[in-house]
Order: sequence, then structure tokens, then C-alpha cells
Amino acid sequence: MAKKITALPADEIIIDFKDREFKATFNMLAVGYMQEKLMKPGKEKLSIVEFGSLVLYGGIKANHEDFTIEEARALALSIRPTDLNEIIEAYMESAGTNSEIMDEAKKKMMIQMLTGLVR
Repeated sequence: MAKKITALPADEIIIDFKDREFKATFNMLAVGYMQEKLMKPGKEKLSIVEFGSLVLYGGIKANHEDFTIEEARALALSIRPTDLNEIIEAYMESAGTNSEIMDEAKKKMMIQMLTGLVR
């Protein structure tokens, strides 16, 4: 018996800044860009900012080929933590991550954010 898979179009979000706007598409191209950066030697644990940077990088680069990881890091560091969290959630939903994993990831993100404030 054949298995039927309903394929949906990739999720897209618009990230709106005062001076510009980016469209991030969370498709396999974006995942490929993220993996390219993750495969570099020396990458062990990612901080929330690093993971958010990768999500921004992959999603935006899928639409803007000249977008760099340095620009993604700068954006991740310049926006509110809740906004970065919302972008990461959009990516995780697009990736099909179940709600239990997302809830656990949110807890870890909040702990990292709070720990960073205390230091």
C-alpha cells in the first residue's frame, strides 16, 4: 500500500525593521544554509543567539543570496529577545517540531536569556 504525503509550501515570515524588511523562507534551501554553518569544525553547543542567528541566516539567505552570517548575528543581537524567540518558533513549527519539544526549547531559551542577564 502506498503512503500518501501531503506536501505543503514552505512557511514564510516577514521580519520588519524600521529601515528595511526581510522575507525569511523556512524551506530545505534554508536548512541547507544552516547545516553549512553548523558543519564547521569546533561547533558543539549553540547559544540561543547563535541558533537564532542560524535561523535568520538560513531563512533570509533563501531569498537574499548576498545575506551573510555576520548580518544575521548583528540582527539577532539587535532585536528584542521575544522577537528572536518568535522567529525561532516559526522556524521550529515549519520544521515540524512537536509542541513538547518546542515547550522544552522555550524553557531552555528563557533560562539562557535570564542567565545572561544575571552575569
